[in-house]
Amino acid sequence: MSATPGPLGPSSSTGTAVAPAPVERPDTARALVSSPLPLPTTTRLVLLVLVAGAGASFATWWWLVLGRANWPKAQLACLPTADAAPQEVLDRFTGCVDDVRLTQSAVVVCGPLALLALAVLCLTAGRRLNLWRHRATPDHSSPLALRLAAVTPEGPGPRPELWVRGRRVGLRARAAGTARRPRIVADSHVFSLPEHRVDAIFRHELAHLRLRDVGRVRLAVTAWWLLLLGVTLPMGVALVRDPGLLGVGLLVRMGIVLVVVFLTLRAVLRVREHDADLAASADPRAPRGATAAHLGSALPPGRAERLVRPLGLATHPAPAARLAVLADPARTWGLSSAECLTTGIGAGLVFTDLTLLVAALMPGHTQLAYALGGLLTGWIVAGVVTVAWWRAVAVGHRDASARRAAPAGAALGLGVFLGSQLAGRAAGDWIRDTGTVDGLATALSLTHVPRGQALALGAVLMAGGALFALWTTSLARALGATVEGPRSGPVCAAAVGLAGLLLAVPLGSWFLFARLTAARAAPGIRWAVLDTPWWVAGMATSIGGALVPLVAARRPRLPKPHGAERNRQLALLATATVLVASGAGWAAYGHGPAGSPTAHLSGPTVSADPNHPPTEPDTAVPKDPPTGTDGTNETDGTEGTTDGADGANGMDRADTADPTDPPSTPGAAVPGGADRTVPLDQLPVLPPVEQRTGALRANTALVCRALTLGGATVWTDPVRRADLAGLLGGLDDRVLRAASAVLLRDPRGPVDAHALTASVLRCDLYSRYGR
Repeated sequence: MSATPGPLGPSSSTGTAVAPAPVERPDTARALVSSPLPLPTTTRLVLLVLVAGAGASFATWWWLVLGRANWPKAQLACLPTADAAPQEVLDRFTGCVDDVRLTQSAVVVCGPLALLALAVLCLTAGRRLNLWRHRATPDHSSPLALRLAAVTPEGPGPRPELWVRGRRVGLRARAAGTARRPRIVADSHVFSLPEHRVDAIFRHELAHLRLRDVGRVRLAVTAWWLLLLGVTLPMGVALVRDPGLLGVGLLVRMGIVLVVVFLTLRAVLRVREHDADLAASADPRAPRGATAAHLGSALPPGRAERLVRPLGLATHPAPAARLAVLADPARTWGLSSAECLTTGIGAGLVFTDLTLLVAALMPGHTQLAYALGGLLTGWIVAGVVTVAWWRAVAVGHRDASARRAAPAGAALGLGVFLGSQLAGRAAGDWIRDTGTVDGLATALSLTHVPRGQALALGAVLMAGGALFALWTTSLARALGATVEGPRSGPVCAAAVGLAGLLLAVPLGSWFLFARLTAARAAPGIRWAVLDTPWWVAGMATSIGGALVPLVAARRPRLPKPHGAERNRQLALLATATVLVASGAGWAAYGHGPAGSPTAHLSGPTVSADPNHPPTEPDTAVPKDPPTGTDGTNETDGTEGTTDGADGANGMDRADTADPTDPPSTPGAAVPGGADRTVPLDQLPVLPPVEQRTGALRANTALVCRALTLGGATVWTDPVRRADLAGLLGGLDDRVLRAASAVLLRDPRGPVDAHALTASVLRCDLYSRYGR
């Protein structure tokens, strides 16, 4: 495909090297590096932070939540120890459990914060250590220091100080220090270089300082080493020594995520060199072609460099690639499919932990929590891809054409799908394999669902990503994306905000639907995420609002002054933002706090608690596993079930049979003592009232099983609700007795949310901990 001409001339793809060009374009380079739009180094650093933060958050959950035994005790401490008013008992119990989950989620957030704090400390100490190791000393009067002073532009701020290393380390010179105390650290052999080459080297390093990428990039490199040495290796050693049922899946995922972070870091290191080259060539005091002449005189790459460069492991681009960028400065302002894929992977990795924290803050509003998680993740994604496509449109890069943007958007959606499955929480069946764990262990893996469902989920994301890419590039054209101008940066920032709002509900709904699919929820409860009037109306409003600027841009209009046209664009953007935000709010919360998707469904396996989506029971009901004296599994100390803000509740599983289950319908048992197979519609809940013995009524496990298998009808049917209240009131448990008293106040009135939630939470604790 030919290049798309733009305001800065024809542009080409960043992935294809061209022959070295002897000509620079300082005017174009000056416009790009001085643009209010974020440079490629900035957006790629956002991507790196996204992936590294996801890895750190999962590691914190592994070490500080899953690896500690105090969380089960904290949850069981929520059980009341004294009698009180029923409503007070329920409020205290549910509030305590929600507080424990919120604390667990807050602990997870400490991972990225701790990584950042340690990286800052190590970076501060590393600066001094590096100067001492290479015997660097300040130089103020040598000819080299005079050359640095001569090429340093005049302007506000501190002037860089020259430090000379006594040992030759092969780097010639590099920018270092801080914004307040900038330094140029040079090797001693730089004294022997020709004057014009010394000037070119210094201009390049000064460009790094002007672009303020020195501290950010060094911080990213330090965070990478901390992620490797302080997180990945210790977890790897622990998993190798005690792999358990999840060890292999976790090790593979950790390795893949680490490779993604490493390749992203290397891409950041390479693109920053292009930005610095452009800034150096844009120096008005530099001779024309000086930067290109310096790059052209570089030595040919060695064998090691020729091997690592095709793998994306090099820290500096090849001289031919750098010369090609100088000849076509807009070359680096594109967006490749590989970058979109990596961005999607980072979004898929970070979404889970981010949404778990939001869901812990609002335990009664699961769908709203997922929409807010989608909003935060959407803004992060838009900060990378929307800005990059905006830049591409501004310079006329061919990556902004529909033929290239749509595949890149599909790669973005594919990355989200892969990231959701590369997350540590998708390494296996956490509910079954981790024992008495906290509510953050959720079933997220799609490997055990029907292949058609998994492929359909991936295809939906890819199609949505392609549409998002086409919308983003069209919006940039409709709003007149430009490189320069006082409003180019603010309008781009507004477009990022609009893109995040547009992604919030679709992204959150997809993840909620995928989590319910992974938890084997009944089809009705999965589709209830989308098949609701408020969701459909909200999404229609959001899509209509997003299309307002595009439709308005296609209408013919009379020529207007430049200022009036800009005001019109801002008005269109503001209108679109209001409509998209209104639609997203209606789709996520228009039904009100009591309108959980699950509350409008009925069926044998529908849970009435939005925080505990049920699973679809198997038709084969195997016998119980061996149990200890306290009713827990002898292999791991629990029944292997858990709950979560977005996961499947353990007691919603119907794949084990209770020893006290009544006989099934005649003919259901298989001769020879094999496991019974009971049709789903004939699965018993409890015997008729007249057949219930005192032991059956006092069996907490059986009553909780009846509550689960009864589905929504035990709450919506007044007769069933009264029957359930009678069962709960006969148990030796303060929480369930309090729930019974609240339900019996008005058996034919609205369902009391506190009684419903407290009953589900209490039965979940009993199923996991046996008490």
